[in-house]
Amino acid sequence: MKFSPQLNVRTEYNFQESLIRIKDYISFAKKHDFSFVFYAENKSMFGVADFYNQAKKNNLKPIIGLAIDNPETNKTTLLYAKNKTGFQNLSFLSSWLMENNLTNFDQEFFDVFNQAISDTFLISEDDQIVEKYGAIVHQLFIPKISYLTSDEYENFIVLSAIKNNLTLKEISNVQDEHYFSDEEMQNKNPIDQKQQISQIAEACNFNLFDNSGQYHIANFKTPDNLPINIYLKQLCEEALLKYFNESKTFIEQTDYLKRLTYELSVIDKMGFNNYFLIVWDYVKFAKSQDIIVGPGRGSSAGSLVAFLLEITQIDPIKYNLLFERFLNPERATMPDIDIDFQDDRREEVVEYLFNKYGAHNVAMISTFQTIGAKSAIRDVARAYDINLEIVNAITKNIDLNYQNDLKSAVANNAQLKQYQTEYPELFEAANTLIGLPRQTSTHAAGVVLSDVDLRTILPIKIGFNGIYQTQFDMNFLETLGLIKMDILGLRNLTTLQLIQNNILRSRQIKIKLENIDLNLPEVFKTLNAGDTSGIFQLESPGMTNLIKKMEVNSIEDISIASALFRPGPQEMIEEFIERKKGKKQNYLIDQTLKDILNPTFGIIVYQEQVIQILGLVANFSFAKSDIVRRAMGKKDYKYMESMKTEFISQAIKNNYSPENANTIWDWIEKFASYGFNKSHSIAYSYISYWLAYFKTKYPSEFYAALLSGVIGNETKMTQYLNEAKRKDIIVKSPNVANMSFNYNSSQKLLFLPLTTIKGIGNEFIRKLREAYQNDKNLFSSIFYFTTKMLNNGLNKNLFKALIWSGAFDEFKYSRQTLDENIDQIFSFAEFNKNTKIIDEKLVPILEVQKDVPTVVSAKEKEYLGFYVSTHPITTIKAENKDLKAVGIDFIKENQGFTRIIGEIQNIKIFKDKNQNDMAFIEVGDETDTISVTIFASLFEQMNELIKLNSILAMDVKMQKYKNTISASLIKIVKVLK
Repeated sequence: MKFSPQLNVRTEYNFQESLIRIKDYISFAKKHDFSFVFYAENKSMFGVADFYNQAKKNNLKPIIGLAIDNPETNKTTLLYAKNKTGFQNLSFLSSWLMENNLTNFDQEFFDVFNQAISDTFLISEDDQIVEKYGAIVHQLFIPKISYLTSDEYENFIVLSAIKNNLTLKEISNVQDEHYFSDEEMQNKNPIDQKQQISQIAEACNFNLFDNSGQYHIANFKTPDNLPINIYLKQLCEEALLKYFNESKTFIEQTDYLKRLTYELSVIDKMGFNNYFLIVWDYVKFAKSQDIIVGPGRGSSAGSLVAFLLEITQIDPIKYNLLFERFLNPERATMPDIDIDFQDDRREEVVEYLFNKYGAHNVAMISTFQTIGAKSAIRDVARAYDINLEIVNAITKNIDLNYQNDLKSAVANNAQLKQYQTEYPELFEAANTLIGLPRQTSTHAAGVVLSDVDLRTILPIKIGFNGIYQTQFDMNFLETLGLIKMDILGLRNLTTLQLIQNNILRSRQIKIKLENIDLNLPEVFKTLNAGDTSGIFQLESPGMTNLIKKMEVNSIEDISIASALFRPGPQEMIEEFIERKKGKKQNYLIDQTLKDILNPTFGIIVYQEQVIQILGLVANFSFAKSDIVRRAMGKKDYKYMESMKTEFISQAIKNNYSPENANTIWDWIEKFASYGFNKSHSIAYSYISYWLAYFKTKYPSEFYAALLSGVIGNETKMTQYLNEAKRKDIIVKSPNVANMSFNYNSSQKLLFLPLTTIKGIGNEFIRKLREAYQNDKNLFSSIFYFTTKMLNNGLNKNLFKALIWSGAFDEFKYSRQTLDENIDQIFSFAEFNKNTKIIDEKLVPILEVQKDVPTVVSAKEKEYLGFYVSTHPITTIKAENKDLKAVGIDFIKENQGFTRIIGEIQNIKIFKDKNQNDMAFIEVGDETDTISVTIFASLFEQMNELIKLNSILAMDVKMQKYKNTISASLIKIVKVLK
């Protein structure tokens, strides 16, 4: 059967309207000997770059266009770009369409449309367009092609049902005509359009990615119009002089001056002065607004220029970091300075750029959320009207590892195989949907700043906060000459800001991160004791264990631990620790490498070490060494073979024996792919250290900040609150008079905010604040409070939550008393809600009831998710001393058999390799929580006892596996609740 190109092909980027993936479209075109292919999405141009790229790679001529379906008639108009100007016109038109809700072809639309049609072919079946532009319109038959062949019709029906939120029984009028029909069918059309289509394709000629090597980056305006290279040099020289003058230790100035001269020359030669100044400017803005900026991220911490501009806080010479790892003069790539900002204020930095450089010169970057296996099953199941319980049972069996591969999920799961047998249409249709884009999203960090209107380069769309987004994703920006700047939000920086604010409020001490002593023994003592929860990078069990075994005593040690604790390098951990503790010596492969490798005890930990060794042994430049390192990491064997020959030859000239040269090369090659970026590792270790410093010196303020970041996460809140209590910090219940959104602290006190109470949100607290501003007597009595808040969101459910969380304790009634008198209190409030002055004589006398500790604990757990007053297990342990149970915090430090009393906080049931049920349960007491494994044979015997919130005495076996302490259940001794 013979097919020919069609004009109106809709692809996956017309979300939920097409089954045609671009790669399948290209394959189809090649199979049927097309020489050109058309591409036009409705209103958007999301897939244009991807389509153009794939077509070119497959020797097909891409014809780029834009489709506009009339919202009133659904008739299609197509515009195809004849040249680059035509593409730019379409880019402007698409950008306008994506910003404006097109309901009809009104005058505003035609004003924009008129500008777009020059340098394009106009093809339409729409009467309005034909009537208005008759002389230049190619009036052809242009059916929408939404699937490639007729046998995909049923799946297209399902897609249409999903798009319109209908079942298959409800959907109608979906015609079977949205596929490539053979030429015989096409020739039955009133107009034989094949020749005209070929003429259009022949006349459309431009290279989307031809930017003539030009970078589009915003222009930074220097004072007095100084040349940007001169201004950058001035800034750096002034900063270096200041650094010399303020340094408290000896600095070899020659090294810094030489390095600065070199870096500036490379930056200038590669044309990136402007880039550095732009980054310097927005970092400076953030700091001026007290937005915390990270000490560095990625390879940019290896730049002295970045350090002097205070883009980073890491002296690269002090830590032996390499500029070439960041910017390589022998490899023409764009610089990549990634900056972390506290995540709750990152948007302020983006808005600053938006306002400074202009709305159409700044854009976030679009990403595309694709349909995964679970959501595909759910979507299709709704269309087939399959029972939700069955759907839940199916999706429960789809492992997260198979989110993009349903066929493999089925192959590895017997239950899924059975479900596929029962519901073949469901699985077949779901497989066709997996991987299709569902909608656009926003790249977490990427921003582009252009010196020209972005719409002359690519189409854009309106995004978050009115800031535009590129319609193309990040993979095609550099080819178009756009430099992506990563402006990231990091939660740990927000935590650091909260800690500083807490200390200032509670102790009137202002601490600057850059002034913190990085060599305090007590801070390393905290880490080496395994007290790492809440510490950036270090709080996982495996990492905690490594820190303890390493006995870290410097920033460099923290950095090494972070670099080693990854797949690959982990195999060297035990060897590293033995060498560090002096148990193994004489480990250097060659004594000439001692300056490079002694800091890591002869083990290559960092990429920078690979670069340095290549430079030392073979006299390769650092720039060339970095290229060789990359080739090793990517396993580019052809290039590596040629480099090995050159390396050996150069090493022999450099007085190494052939045997040693070969040994060193093989050894480097083995560890090159393991090596981590030292610049990044050192920079992030600063954040780890700062958090450990605050945890050591200001624990109350530390925990207040840490807990503020996990409100709503009961597991984390319980963990951190228990830790705080173990450090003799007194945890105070929420208080209705404490109207903070976050946790607060004061010396050894920690105050829970109202937001920790289930059902209490920020809006209620805002109303509470407003009521207090209007009436300072608000908290004079429970009756007055209830009366005044009755019209401000207070109801009986919230009242009950406030009682049992302890928020009304300050009114000096027991919680039980208030609970039993809710109706009386609300009746009084209702009667007096319009009274300005309440007669105290009318306030009823409440019958006092005593609180029962176990009831209070249970209610706190119900309304807060954790215990504040008395943990029930403390009481239960006291009542069951004969069981001789120990705290979970104790057993985590010991291996072997032991007994605990704990509450089951979470249960996860899995299938073992024999398809039998086993479980992982999270068990907590007043000291800590631990994961306990229950193997299938035991779980089968006692699964009825394993219930959420039940309290059990149990014997467990503690053991170490892959540097992690874990527990497995031996037996349940007693059910205590």
